[in-house]
Amino acid sequence: MYRLAVLTTSVLLCVTAVPLRSAAQTPASAHGFRASRVILRVSDLGKSIAFYRDQIGLRLQMTTGEFAIFDADGVAVMLASVSKTPSEKSAGLAALTEVVLDCPDILGAYAAMQTRGVTFRVAPRAVTTDGTRDLYAADFRDPDGHILSITGWIAHKPTK
Repeated sequence: MYRLAVLTTSVLLCVTAVPLRSAAQTPASAHGFRASRVILRVSDLGKSIAFYRDQIGLRLQMTTGEFAIFDADGVAVMLASVSKTPSEKSAGLAALTEVVLDCPDILGAYAAMQTRGVTFRVAPRAVTTDGTRDLYAADFRDPDGHILSITGWIAHKPTK
C-alpha cells in the first residue's frame, strides 16, 4: 500500500526539495547496498501488529514468536518484541528515528488512517516544493512512541 521512502537510524533528516527517484533512476551505491528492512523494537507485539496492520494498513506477511514482518512495497518493516522496556518511550537518539511512508494519495491515506484510529500530530502540510508540486507530510506515533510519517506529492493547480 505504501512505499517506504526514507529511513533514518540515528538522526532525523529534513525533507529536501529533491524529488524521490525510482529504483531504475537511482544509482547503486558503491557496494550495491539498498534498504531491505527496518527493525523496530516494540513492547507489546500484539498491540503493535494491530496498529501497523489495522490502523496504518500495512500488509502483514508473517509472524514468528518474537517478530512480525510487514511489507512496505519491497522493504520489510519488522517488529521485534522485547521483554525489557526502556524507562521512557523514545528516549535518547532513538527518539529522533523516523520511518517515512510515501503514498500516492496523502490526503486519502490521511483520512483513511484517521478513520482507523491513527492520531496525527498535525494534518498534512506542505514541507517543500520542487516548483511544480508540493511534498505534503503528516506524522504520528506508534504504540511504543516511534515516529512515523506519511508523505506524498501534490501537483500545483494550473493558473488560468
